[in-house]
Amino acid sequence: MSGRRAADRQRHSRLPRKSPFFWPRIMMIIGVLVAIAVAAAAVLWITGSKSPLAAKPCDVPAEVRVGADATIAPALESAAARVPAEACIKYTVETRTQPELAAIVTAGKDAPDLWVSDSAVRVQRVVAAAPPEITVPSLASTPGVIVGRQGEVPGFATWISALQAPGVRFSDPLVTGSGEVALLGALSEVEAGRAEAKTLQAATVQLAQSESRRTGEKLTDDKQLEAVAAGGGFAIVTEQAWLSFAQTAAGAKLSASMPHTGSVSLDYPVALTATGKARGTAAADAAKALAAAMATEDGAKALADSGLRPVDGSRTPDQKGVGSVAALKPASAETVQRTLKGWSLQAIPFRSLVVMDVSGSMNFQAGGQTRMQLTQQAAIAGSKLFPNTAALGMWAFSIGLGGGSQDYVELDPIRRMDQVVDGVTQRDRLVADISGLDQRAGGATGLYDTTLAAYRTVKANYDARAVNSVILFTDGANEDPDSLSLEELLEALERERDPAKPVVIVSIGITEDADAETLRKISEATGGTSYVARNPQDIPSVFVDALQARAQ
Repeated sequence: MSGRRAADRQRHSRLPRKSPFFWPRIMMIIGVLVAIAVAAAAVLWITGSKSPLAAKPCDVPAEVRVGADATIAPALESAAARVPAEACIKYTVETRTQPELAAIVTAGKDAPDLWVSDSAVRVQRVVAAAPPEITVPSLASTPGVIVGRQGEVPGFATWISALQAPGVRFSDPLVTGSGEVALLGALSEVEAGRAEAKTLQAATVQLAQSESRRTGEKLTDDKQLEAVAAGGGFAIVTEQAWLSFAQTAAGAKLSASMPHTGSVSLDYPVALTATGKARGTAAADAAKALAAAMATEDGAKALADSGLRPVDGSRTPDQKGVGSVAALKPASAETVQRTLKGWSLQAIPFRSLVVMDVSGSMNFQAGGQTRMQLTQQAAIAGSKLFPNTAALGMWAFSIGLGGGSQDYVELDPIRRMDQVVDGVTQRDRLVADISGLDQRAGGATGLYDTTLAAYRTVKANYDARAVNSVILFTDGANEDPDSLSLEELLEALERERDPAKPVVIVSIGITEDADAETLRKISEATGGTSYVARNPQDIPSVFVDALQARAQ
């Protein structure tokens, strides 16, 4: 190897000489990188894991009005305060009662952007130009409970048995969540085969008619619980209402339970009530952000502080209440809506003339008793279904019973069941006269003349505030040769039918001997209904159907 090549190799293998500013520059670069990392970490911590490039400025937040009742409003305000700032939403929680909110949404004027209802059923009942859409299925829950004084709360097997109990304090299900949740529990039991639909109908008729007596404001849960604390008995309310009232001196004396079947809970959905596409989209996003804040540990605590449970029905370890809840399967939406519509009709006061067949055939044997005895027993039991607000009167009929060509006799004019005449209430008079019908039995059936006379009597004294009807009991067909014909009777009923003053005839055939086809035609001519009662157990349910009968 030549010396020149060796010298070149040695020259190229030497390291370059370091500048005197090399290490200070390296330290400066490292310091800048550290500063950037610290700043980025700070931004990530402040904005909740979003990078500075992803964070959006919030110059003008979207203002969203939220309508809710007092049971959940505090928890909503707490959740709204925890919604991240970059969501750019300003919530205003407006506290109103649920009936007020439903009315505002129905009217379509000054409605909030979001409506936190206490139940999806209430939202579904709203009839508006633009029906509200449920954008969040549930924010919270609270089951129905039965509250009484400590040591005095009955152990009911079902909700229906609770609704049937004497003196039950039960609020209007069209107005209060407490009333709704109890009725929904009973409907669930019926659909699950744990109770009879007719039994529930009978119970709701009495409760609805009792509610119709109330002329002032509807009773609140607090008022119901105050009455229980002062006078005993029990009330059906929500767990939230009980826990809230339990913080008072009177409430400390009360305890709660639920039927063995379990309970249905209010679900607190969020309905989208904002108008306009852009505003609706913003409100829907706000609802989801609010729901996310409610679904946190802090949200569950805020709910517990208000006596509410999370969506899944669980509760915090330190939360008071009735403990774990067996959830009843909700009844179908169709059943619920039909039942609530029926309640609204049942709550209308009832006015009727009861017309009883006392012809000789009513003495025929039916099993171990006569037809008359069976009818008397069922009619007395049926009379108990009507509250004091109902007004009933009674006729008996057979050919010539009223003297001459008149086939009927008035036993009691139509009066309120609690009206006292000569020291005796109308209810007791009716029971006494029903008990004495067997002493009048005899003769043939004067059906057609009696039917038309009864119809005209009720119509002549029509009460626009009530359901007006004739309830006709008979075990046979018309046997009066000098009376109207069936065609003449039907023509008269159709001619005199007045849509402004509807009077319906509810006909009840006793045993298979009754002329069912004729009775059906008579009832249909007035918009009423017809039944054949093959045994006494059928008759109480007929009273219920009579109460709900309406002119078409």
